[in-house]
Amino acid sequence: MSNIAYTSSEAPSSSEYGLLRESPQESNSTLNHAEDVALFQRFMQGDDSAAIIMFKKFNRSIFLYAAKILNSTEQAEDICQEVWERIIALRSKPKQLVNPGGFVFTITRNLCFNQLQSRKRTVRLDSISEQSLPSSIMPGMTSAEELVLSALDALRFEDRELLVLNMYCGYKFDEIAAILELSPGAVWTRASRARAKLRDIITKLSSPL
Repeated sequence: MSNIAYTSSEAPSSSEYGLLRESPQESNSTLNHAEDVALFQRFMQGDDSAAIIMFKKFNRSIFLYAAKILNSTEQAEDICQEVWERIIALRSKPKQLVNPGGFVFTITRNLCFNQLQSRKRTVRLDSISEQSLPSSIMPGMTSAEELVLSALDALRFEDRELLVLNMYCGYKFDEIAAILELSPGAVWTRASRARAKLRDIITKLSSPL
């Protein structure tokens, strides 16, 4: 487990990374608490095969989350590396978790938030132009996909987070509610408003000056 790290070979394709989806894709890491708890316990007891399963189950989702929240694939790789280093460190001080998947995500979320705070940068909508493309653009992305990434970067952290979790990481609203400790109804309402804001920003960016 000590040599587990995010590698570029596991990066999502450009269409998966940049495409705005109206409905969430199927989740590759659904929050099956009982299964995850058993898996985490095996890991804490020194089972490296459980560590590899955990990595394969969660790494892709946390990378997609970090890449879109931070608007940088390079920083997302660093975040993923630090997440797994922190998980590994737990073996020296074993603990029981009721929701290991949510715990992994919370570490990722906190690291991303700290990174955003350290930038001390606020994106103003009236200062965004079609030229202000994100640093996370991947080869092969269409202009529409690049536009979505620019628009996402203009959203508040809370709004961007909900859209990223739902549309790109594949989490359903009840799963997001469990992670963020909100009601499914509140998550649905906030996500709908965030999507409306995103559409407005995309319209502004795509309109001629």
